[in-house]
Amino acid sequence: MAERFTQLSKSVYFDPAFRDFSHRTAGAICHVLSHFDDYPEELVRQFEKQVWRVMQFVRGSRSNDAPHETQFVLRTALRHWIDEEALVSSAALEDFNFFLNTEDVWDFINRSLNHFDSEDYKPLVVRIGSPEVYKHRPVFCIPLFHELGHFVDHYFEISKTSFFLAPPAAPPQGISRDNWNFINLRHRMEHFADIFSACHCGEASYKSLLAIAPNNQDSPTHPATSKRVEVVSDFLSSTPNTMVALLQKACSIRTGKELEARFSNPNIEASFDDVLTYEIKDDSELFGIFLAGWEYLDTQINDRTASWIDGNITISGIEKTVNDLVEKSIRNYEIKERWVHGTSD
Repeated sequence: MAERFTQLSKSVYFDPAFRDFSHRTAGAICHVLSHFDDYPEELVRQFEKQVWRVMQFVRGSRSNDAPHETQFVLRTALRHWIDEEALVSSAALEDFNFFLNTEDVWDFINRSLNHFDSEDYKPLVVRIGSPEVYKHRPVFCIPLFHELGHFVDHYFEISKTSFFLAPPAAPPQGISRDNWNFINLRHRMEHFADIFSACHCGEASYKSLLAIAPNNQDSPTHPATSKRVEVVSDFLSSTPNTMVALLQKACSIRTGKELEARFSNPNIEASFDDVLTYEIKDDSELFGIFLAGWEYLDTQINDRTASWIDGNITISGIEKTVNDLVEKSIRNYEIKERWVHGTSD
């Protein structure tokens, strides 16, 4: 495992922060291997599990394996909430699944490896899993904004704070108070992540949800899709909604910031109709191109209005072209931003 992290630390596909993370993690592994008798066996086993789990995210975050452009947008979104620079890492999955992993290997190292000099290294790592097949399909990566919302919620404990503001009512007969609290907390977490995603992707946040799980009913971990769509729709239309108001208040208390629309919907039609990238003007359009791309793709699949679409182009061909144009538009904006700010990572 130490050898794998060492190899990753030398990868040309990593930005410097990830190379440093891999190098330091390899050092911690070598320390444990050489001081095996200094630590309880159970602690070593826990460390081993942490390292194996983080490997899939770090390995998947090389820019040739990861949804690099979407990760750039996620990092841009996160800077509004957290001043600390974050490593947005991605596990490329074989199955169709988006998720957030909140385990922190370096928090474990700093707390548990008391013979190891960590040099006060405490990286902020966002570990998000996404389907490997979507790594070059940013329009289909909209659910990653929902997962980033889970990270912000976890970091600031926003949903937990909402329990102090409005504890759940008495549980229904046959459900224990602990289970009822768990269900309510998980549902609030999902609503917060949905609203967070809507702040950046607008209506595309719930349209992607409807595409993935249109008929899902209430479960112990998720509200029914219809309820989730209603909350997001009310948020975007400024319609009074008890859940939105509660999470908004908890968010303000914990972060000093409000959940608000941070996107604008750029008019990409003229550029995309000519099979040209759109020149993104600012961060609001950077977020909004996910909504614009979703709407443009939907129009071209159903109406085929663009001149480049003839009878020989399949739905798959339309989807690939639109995703390529969105991806390259984001990439051009990233290159411009790095040039202006003189960054190379």
